Amino acid sequence: MSSLEKDIQRLREDHDAPIAYDKRRNGYYYTDPQFRLLRLMLSPDDMEALDYAREVLTATQGASVAGELANALQKVRQSLDIIREVKTETLTRRVVYVEERILGGNRHYVPVLIRAINQNRQITFHYRKHETAIEAGAIAEIPKLRLLHPILLREVADSWYVIGYDEPSGKERTFALDRMSDLDITNDPCAVPDDVLTNVSELFEHIYGITDSSGPVEEILLRFSPLFGRYVKAKPIHQTQEVVRDTDEECVVRLRLAPNRDLLMHLRSYGEHLTVLQPENLVKEMKESLQSTLSRY
Repeated sequence: MSSLEKDIQRLREDHDAPIAYDKRRNGYYYTDPQFRLLRLMLSPDDMEALDYAREVLTATQGASVAGELANALQKVRQSLDIIREVKTETLTRRVVYVEERILGGNRHYVPVLIRAINQNRQITFHYRKHETAIEAGAIAEIPKLRLLHPILLREVADSWYVIGYDEPSGKERTFALDRMSDLDITNDPCAVPDDVLTNVSELFEHIYGITDSSGPVEEILLRFSPLFGRYVKAKPIHQTQEVVRDTDEECVVRLRLAPNRDLLMHLRSYGEHLTVLQPENLVKEMKESLQSTLSRY
């Protein structure tokens, strides 16, 4: 009761909530029924919609989405606190500077793809690869029409991707939404082999980023300088990360991943603060990549 009374008092003081007590009904109510906290209040219908969204996301992205949704809702609550502070009438100067983010294109395709996955229907779209063909001294590329059995969506570094079953090749394929056009949901049901479904469900457990890997899952050991070790501990590279050794001289972490292009690019971003210890093939790739970069200067 003490906590409840403090919450009600905070609503009155911090949000100007018109809360009053009704002796006849033995409960609290708003004297203004139209009052909303920052005009952003979740109704029972909103909560039902969130429950449905959770079910859809669980079906498309796995059971761990429950935790991700909880994190998202926590961010909403934190955002409301920020809004309340920056909307104060006493604010006379800008106090928050943020980096402008360029979001991946075709984000409006996300709900369309969720609908296709939820309804178990195939999709068609034109797709333009990054790798363009050069013909007669000019770049020439015609977007190819694709047919896909969509399985799940994935967001990486503010860009969205759809992973699905490609019937002609008989295996899963990944497509970036920003290179898609003319997306359409067909009336044909999806028919994905069980082994492909299993592979896709496990695909990102041991993959960094979005690009696939032709190699096996390996134990990766990375040695960081003490300063960057603190960064990596605060924001792990991957969910498989474990701290092996942490001293005043070094921080060594272990990952269980299948090395791919995205991982190599990320590791290069640490520069001289990182040494790849194993596996040998990743050490070799790192050396060759850095030597190739150095040769350009």
